[in-house]
Amino acid sequence: MNISRHDFSKRYQKGDLKIALIGMSNVGKSYTAKRLVKHYEFSLIEVDRLIRKNMGHESMKDFADWQGQPFTNGYYEREDISIQKETIATKSAISSKKKNTLIDTTGSVIYIEKDVLEELVKNFFVVYIQVHEDHMERLKSDYFSNPKPLVWKSHYRKISAKTPIESLFVCYPELLNARRKAYEKIADKIICSSKILDEKTDIDELFELLQPAD
Repeated sequence: MNISRHDFSKRYQKGDLKIALIGMSNVGKSYTAKRLVKHYEFSLIEVDRLIRKNMGHESMKDFADWQGQPFTNGYYEREDISIQKETIATKSAISSKKKNTLIDTTGSVIYIEKDVLEELVKNFFVVYIQVHEDHMERLKSDYFSNPKPLVWKSHYRKISAKTPIESLFVCYPELLNARRKAYEKIADKIICSSKILDEKTDIDELFELLQPAD
């Protein structure tokens, strides 16, 4: 949704502002959303919670354990189910009538059904939190130490002389690069994760960062 800075402010004051945060898991979307909700008048919708509730998973770890890794049997069938559930959850979030809606999407939002993604882009100001190079290793580490379901699509391959897990580490940056292009394509605003996660970035500056350039 292409809007001006003035329109952004006007919509917020009327309670009609709609923002969607996109980007990889663990990049800072949920952290940003929760900070904003605490200090500004936003209604937060966490898509991953909607998915877990629909699928009956108690925690993110349960969801991740169910989906598994791309080298486990039946992974791609479960990946398809996960994307279907995410499409339904995202569509539900889009249709919310709450004031100043803030959607915390999952990292795989770019893979949901085309018509639902187009509806999100058309009706929401999409803010992409981009991974800073210095945070790349942290994201890889977090992926294994704090499991979250991850949609790999065709970006995983078993590498000769490496274990399946070692192959994941090699392929992960390639997945990030492919996703970066997809995120950028639908984003109205791009913010670097280094700024989002900087402790010196106070809440008012964070809110400013979200807004259109002019």
